[in-house]
Amino acid sequence: MFPIRRRIQHAIARRQFVTVGAAGTIGLGLADLLQAEAEQDRADSPAKSIIFVWLAGGPATLDMWDPKPQASEEIRGEFESIATAVPGVHFGELMSQTAKIADRCTLVRSLHHNIPDHVPGSQYVMTGNPPNPALEYPSIGSLSASLLPASAGMPAYFCLGDAASSGGGFLGAAHDPFRVAIPSQPAPLSLDGLSRPESLTEARLHHRRQLRDVFEASFVDSRRQIDVVPTLTEFQQQAFEILSSNRIGQAFDLSTETDAVRERYGRSEAGRSTLTARRLIEAGARFVTVGIGGWDTHSDHFPIMRRQLPPLDQALHALIQDLAERGMLEETLVVCGGEFGRTPKINAGAGRDHWSRAMTYLLAGGGLSPGAVLGETDPRGFAPIRDACSPDDLSATILSQLGFSPSHQVQTTAGRPIEMFINGTVLTQIVG
Repeated sequence: MFPIRRRIQHAIARRQFVTVGAAGTIGLGLADLLQAEAEQDRADSPAKSIIFVWLAGGPATLDMWDPKPQASEEIRGEFESIATAVPGVHFGELMSQTAKIADRCTLVRSLHHNIPDHVPGSQYVMTGNPPNPALEYPSIGSLSASLLPASAGMPAYFCLGDAASSGGGFLGAAHDPFRVAIPSQPAPLSLDGLSRPESLTEARLHHRRQLRDVFEASFVDSRRQIDVVPTLTEFQQQAFEILSSNRIGQAFDLSTETDAVRERYGRSEAGRSTLTARRLIEAGARFVTVGIGGWDTHSDHFPIMRRQLPPLDQALHALIQDLAERGMLEETLVVCGGEFGRTPKINAGAGRDHWSRAMTYLLAGGGLSPGAVLGETDPRGFAPIRDACSPDDLSATILSQLGFSPSHQVQTTAGRPIEMFINGTVLTQIVG
């Protein structure tokens, strides 16, 4: 799947290749090499885009996608277990709509790590690399945005709502997401800075760009050694393309959807966010993170879940079905989960605490095997007993579906090549 790397390594060592390229002998530097590899790597990739539904705070997947009906009440909790479209696979009762399309979904029930804390846990899951005080790893959204060809007038990477550790890290701020807050209740969105003021005509914008280009050439040439300069020029390029286009505003305008579609997703924050994500992908975005909070249930867990889960269930069902009906699901990978799960044993405050030793992720589309279930946790949900895997492996699998091996190298703003994932291994059991 990655023949160009093998050919280059056979012909000349990477370090020698970069040195020769830098000297200008064959005209290719590290950036050219990595770009060539990226284009070759993803030639046959099944997925073209990703929607990541991020459940901030750590959802109790034991009550969602890995119920334990035979466990004691202090673990089983209040919710019943229901059958799904996949024989022998059960969900919690509040995920009834997603249960009907489980045969379109892929479950990873054996995900685990050892960081039961929100900030570093989010860093680990969002980047696919353990937190490192010496190096800020980019999120998988930023990696995708840096590797995939962008669509003119449309940022490659959006973050709707709140999602920690979703930035560009060592790739630079140019690969941060465009962040848009989704109101908790239906209301007009503010897209300040992402649309052109009426007073700034297309002609005036073009004239400003010509002036900018004249001044930029000498500025960049004289300061090319400064890391921030490439980032500034990338920002400028994105800004002009965005201001010249109205594609973003159109994608966020849900009023153009029929009432039936909007009701299908639901008028909740989860429903409006996932519908917007689908529209952004249609408009050319490559990666959309949908951040949905409220899952940190240390007390009153079950009343909170009765409020939180039905809108999420409706939104996921609608998103996956809608993508399938539009012929987009095979090329769009849907991912849903949080930074960790929650304790199997209910605490004294009728809540569930942080638990990173076992959690489930739900995925759909993007070339994964529909109806597949990877892994299994013990009868009480404390730890995986089969096919245990890590956030490194999950992230490696996601990027692999986009056409990039875990060892694919990307550049820091200083030009240093770094492999995307230190330890990640593709979960071949769920790849279609």
